[in-house]
Amino acid sequence: MAAAGTASGKVMALGSTAPAGPDWDWNRILTPRAVLLMLPVVGLVLWVYPYWFPGHRWELTWRNSSAWGHGYLIPFIAVLIAHYRLRERVPGRIKPCIWGALPILAGFIIRIWSRVMKYGYPGEATFLLVVAGVVLLMLGWEMLKALWIPVVYLGLMIPWNTKYYEQVALPLQTLAAAAAGQFLQLIGMNVGRRGNVLELPSGEIAVAEACSGLHLLFAFVALGVMMAYVYRRPLWERIVIMASSVPIAVFCNIVRVTLMSITSDHLFFERRAVLEGGTTWIPAAVLRLFQGLTVPEQLEAFRQTVLNPESYLHQSFGFAMLALAFLIMWAELRIIDMFFADEEAGGAGPVARTAGPGAEPAA
Repeated sequence: MAAAGTASGKVMALGSTAPAGPDWDWNRILTPRAVLLMLPVVGLVLWVYPYWFPGHRWELTWRNSSAWGHGYLIPFIAVLIAHYRLRERVPGRIKPCIWGALPILAGFIIRIWSRVMKYGYPGEATFLLVVAGVVLLMLGWEMLKALWIPVVYLGLMIPWNTKYYEQVALPLQTLAAAAAGQFLQLIGMNVGRRGNVLELPSGEIAVAEACSGLHLLFAFVALGVMMAYVYRRPLWERIVIMASSVPIAVFCNIVRVTLMSITSDHLFFERRAVLEGGTTWIPAAVLRLFQGLTVPEQLEAFRQTVLNPESYLHQSFGFAMLALAFLIMWAELRIIDMFFADEEAGGAGPVARTAGPGAEPAA
């Protein structure tokens, strides 16, 4: 016993002689009071930043381009995802971190460099870097770990540079034209293809940039990420849901191009039948949309409206495909829950997907 006491005394003596190093922590400076005083400064930074950063151009693009119309919804959906992420990963406490100033400063430097070098998109993407820096500066590492997904999600609202957009849109146009042409041939239509142009008996139909399906892709990737993180799911399921949104959007666009081609061809032959003395099955209420024209002229105007990317009829095909894509994803979620929910939740079924904050968080 005495030996043990002597040994422990030596250990304590050795511990007491070791000089304690300076314990400097920036987080002690950033007290809740200091954070409160910094809020106006951060607000001023984010208010001044749009003058360097073309935020107004984003809104104009959202308003005037169907490919980016979803941009208005992205901030609200990001807040919704952040809410569910914080329910899954409850941070211990808010610990503001001075290192958040580094990504904010880096974002400003890259933005200035991109303006000097006349590069648009890299500078615009620094918005995400600045937002991540603000979260780290004001809320700390734990909150950034919980909120990095909604921060990255905000990138879906940033319009792409025209060069990058066209590089992605052109292969999608060709794919949509090729797949639609193959399907039309399977149902017995005489179809040829030249690049992204379908050669139908009624004439040529060009799968233009507006028909590339890129706006469906953006919108549905945004929807897929939201559906993956609104419900509590294992990481692999979330990856499957987000990854599947891409082929689903491409498939729905192929369906849209196919339906538009069938509609155009049918209206062409319907017009020819009327010219030869027949009647049309098109309701008179629809043809009244084109007043002041004869019935053949109304049918041709109807066909041209369907093919016009700026017309409401053309865009209605896109809205219908969004509904189809949502239905496919809903079926996908049901299949996942049917085959995997009981195994992973120990027989609890899909109810475990929406467990409260006390449940084991998913990544």
